[in-house]
Amino acid sequence: MGIGNTSQQWGWLSKTLHWLTAVLIFVQIPLGFYAESLKLSPLKMDIFVWHKSLGILVFLLLILRLLWRIKGTIPKTVGASLIQQYLAQAAHCLLYGLMVLLPISGWITSSAANIPIKLFWLIPLPALVGPDNALKSLAAEVHEISVFVLLAVLILHIGAALHHHLLLRDNTLKRMWF
Repeated sequence: MGIGNTSQQWGWLSKTLHWLTAVLIFVQIPLGFYAESLKLSPLKMDIFVWHKSLGILVFLLLILRLLWRIKGTIPKTVGASLIQQYLAQAAHCLLYGLMVLLPISGWITSSAANIPIKLFWLIPLPALVGPDNALKSLAAEVHEISVFVLLAVLILHIGAALHHHLLLRDNTLKRMWF
């Protein structure tokens, strides 16, 4: 297995980026809910630093993934009808869009609340907007709704992968595994 994709198989870089992003997202979701549930405290602030840092990391990985995807070959879909191919493409586009929308809406929420963001307590990020309560509320609402949309799409994505693997017994999931 090489670094690059072939017409039949995802390469190790695509697989690594996919699974690293998946792990980060599955850490992000409960981390965000946990941080929200806490009363204002140093622990809450630390959890939010982790949440924001990992969110920006997901965003950076997405940029790398998209550049790699644009540059490289995308394996052909095997044994799927046109409607299944369309649904898979729509789900992937939605996942990519949410991986942009979630970190950006979180960043705007912090910026509009005048809360500085430091990645892993080290790298300060610039505010995307100035203090603005109405914008903070809107961005927070977009962020929250997007999390629930992401959960729904992830359930469909994982369900489709398991459907292919367990019921159809094709190599769809195997092509993305190491």
